[in-house]
Amino acid sequence: MARIFIVVSIFIGCFTGAVSAQERTPVASLIADTIRFDGASTRLVARGNVEVFYDRLVLQTEEIIYDQRANRILVPGEFTLREGDDFVVHAAGAELDSKLQAGLISTARVVISQQLQIAAQEVHRADPQFTTLNRVVASTCHVCDKGDVPFWQIRAARVIHDTDGQRLYFEKARLDFLGVPIFYTPRLSIPEPGVARASGFLVPRFTSGTTIGASVKIPYYWAISPHSDATITPFVTSKGSAIIEGEYRRRVQNGAYEMRGALALRDRLSQEDYNGYFQSEGRFDLRNDYQLDFAISLSSEFDTLNEDGFLDNYGYSNDDRLTNFIQITKTTRTGFFYVGSSFTQSLRAVEIDTDIPVVLPEIHYTQSYVDPIFNGKANLTLHSVSLLRNLENSYTRIGARGDWRKEWHTGQGLVLGAAGQLNANLYYGDGSSDFSALPILRAEIRYPLKKATKNATHVIEPIAQLIWAPDDPWGSANQDRSTSDSTTAEFEETNLFSINRFPGFDESEAGVRANIGMRYLRYAPSGWEMNVTLGRVIRAKNLNQFDTSTSTGLDATNSDFVGALSFSYSDQFQFLTRMLADDDFNVSKNETSIVFDGDRFDFAASYVWLDQYTVLGQPNRQHEASLSAAYMASDNWQWTADWRHNLGTGTPIEGDLGLVYQNECAEVRFSLSLQYDADGNIERDYGLQIAFSGLGSRNKNTKSAHRCGV
Repeated sequence: MARIFIVVSIFIGCFTGAVSAQERTPVASLIADTIRFDGASTRLVARGNVEVFYDRLVLQTEEIIYDQRANRILVPGEFTLREGDDFVVHAAGAELDSKLQAGLISTARVVISQQLQIAAQEVHRADPQFTTLNRVVASTCHVCDKGDVPFWQIRAARVIHDTDGQRLYFEKARLDFLGVPIFYTPRLSIPEPGVARASGFLVPRFTSGTTIGASVKIPYYWAISPHSDATITPFVTSKGSAIIEGEYRRRVQNGAYEMRGALALRDRLSQEDYNGYFQSEGRFDLRNDYQLDFAISLSSEFDTLNEDGFLDNYGYSNDDRLTNFIQITKTTRTGFFYVGSSFTQSLRAVEIDTDIPVVLPEIHYTQSYVDPIFNGKANLTLHSVSLLRNLENSYTRIGARGDWRKEWHTGQGLVLGAAGQLNANLYYGDGSSDFSALPILRAEIRYPLKKATKNATHVIEPIAQLIWAPDDPWGSANQDRSTSDSTTAEFEETNLFSINRFPGFDESEAGVRANIGMRYLRYAPSGWEMNVTLGRVIRAKNLNQFDTSTSTGLDATNSDFVGALSFSYSDQFQFLTRMLADDDFNVSKNETSIVFDGDRFDFAASYVWLDQYTVLGQPNRQHEASLSAAYMASDNWQWTADWRHNLGTGTPIEGDLGLVYQNECAEVRFSLSLQYDADGNIERDYGLQIAFSGLGSRNKNTKSAHRCGV
C-alpha cells in the first residue's frame, strides 16, 4: 500500500492561533500507511509506519490519534521522539500537544547527546525548556538486558532537564557503583553530556602516602565567563592538614594568563600554619609583533624541621629553586630582540636568597645580514646584563659579538668554508672596570660522498676545521665566576664542529685548534635510518681553559673522542647512544636510550654513565638505568610502569605503577609511587581516581564501548 503524505496544517496548524507574516508557525507534516478522519468526533487516526514532523521534532510510531477538539495527540503504543541528535525519547505511550512539545509520556527512556540514558516511569513536558522525569535511573553505560547492572548509575526521585541552561537537576539522588550505593545527596546538578564548560564539581582524587597519609581533593569548577574560569579545591589529609587550592584562568584579546596556588589553613607537617605557594604565568601579544611573557613562582620558606618545604611535602613540586621572570621579545626572519629581568627564590637549607643575584635587566639584540662584498652571512649581537645582590654589590656587563661565515662548492664536490667571530665585553663592578676581546677565525673543508643503491642511500662526510684564536684574550677578562654566564662547556656531537663551545657571552674558546671528524647517514625507503657522528678536538697547547669542575672531555691538550650512533624506524623505534672516550677508550660519559611505540605496547629504556669528573660539582659517579612501559592488555585495561635504579650503589631511586580501566562510561585509575632516599627509606603514595562520563568528566571511550549482541 502506498504511504500517504499530508501537510496537516488544516488539522494542526490552524489550532496554533492566527499567524502574522512576521511570526510564522512551523507547519506539521504527517506520513503514514493509512490516514482516516472522523468528522463526527473530529479525530484523525494514522496507522502504519507513522512519522510526524514539526520543526526539529520527529515522532515515529505505528499509530497516532489527533483529537481536533482537544488539540491533543494520543500515542497509544511504543514510539520514538527525536529533537535533532541531542534529545531522543523512547516510550510506551504519550499524550502530547499538537506541537509535540508538552504533555505526559509514560515508561520512557531518554537519551541526551547520544550519551546519557535516563529511564523514567513518567515524563512531564510543560514547555520546550523544562522536562520533568519521575522515578529515574540514569547512566552513560550501555545496558543490553533488563537484568544487567550498569558500571555506575544514579537513582533519583525526580530529574528536571533545563534544555536552555543545558543542565540536569537531580532530587534525592543516590550514586551506585557496580550495584553498590556509595553516595547520597538531596540535590545534585550536572551539565548535559557534551557541554565543554559548565560550573560544578569535578572528579575527586583520592590518595594515600607515607608523608601526608590518606587524602582527598574535591575540585569545584566555576565557569565565570566565556573567557575566564576558576577552580577551587579543598584538600584534606588524615594527618590533620587542611589546604585550599585555587586556579584562575583568563583569556583576553591579546593573550592569556593564569594563576594558581595553595594555602594551608592547618599544616601538620610544618612548624607553622598558613604555609603555601603562588604561581602565575602569562603571554601577551603587543604592538609591532612584540611579545610579553612572565612567570611568578613563590613559596613559603624552607622547613628546617622536616628538611622539606611546602611544595615537596604535599607533592606540588620537588624544585629547590623557583625562578621568576618578565621579558619582552620580538622575533623576525632576520633578527631577535630580548629584554627581561628575573630573580630566583632558593628553598635550599644551605643557600641564602641574597647569594643569588637579581637580573636587572638583561638585554639581547641580534640582527642578520648578507655582506655586500663576499655575499656571506653575518650576525651582529649586542648584549648587556646587570646583576644585583644588594645595594652595595652590583655588576654590569656590556658586550658585542660579530659573526661571519661563507661556503664555496668546487666542481670536484669539495665544500670549503670560512668563518670568523669577535667577542668583546666591558665589565663594571666593585668600583672598577675591565675590558676584554677575543677574535676567532675558522677554515673548513668537507667532502660529502653519496651512494644510492636499490635499497638505501648512503652519505659519508669527512670534516676538518682549523681554528685560530689568541692564547689569551685582549685586555682583562672577568675573573668573578659567580657573575659568568659561561660556567660550563659541555662537549657532545652537536657542538663538535662549533667555533666556540662556551654558551654565554663573557667567555670565548681561545687557542689554536682543529676540529676533526666525520658524519655518516644511511636512509632506506623502507623507513630505516642510521646516523653516525665521530670526532675530537686537537689543540696546539693546553691553555687550562677547561677543568673538570666546569667541562667534560675538553680539559686536556687533545679532547676525548666524542661519538653518537642512532637508528630509527618510522615513528615506531628509535635507538640512540652517545659517549665520550679518552685515548685508551676509557668511557667517561655514555647515554643510551631505546624507544618502541607499538599499537598496544610502548617501551622506553635509558642508561647513563657519568664518571666523577663528568657530574659537575659532584664527587661521585652517576650510574643509573631507567625503564618505562605501557601495555594495553585489552580495549579496557592498560598497565603502566616506570623505574629508576642506581647501578653504582645497587639501590632503587624511584618507581611508579599504574593500572587503568576504561569503558564507554567510566575510567578508573590506580597508581602506586615509590620514592627512595639515600638512607633507604621508602615513601609510598597510592592514588585512586574514578571518572564517570557525564559527571564532571568528558571521558567517553568509544573504542572500548560495549556493544549489545557483540
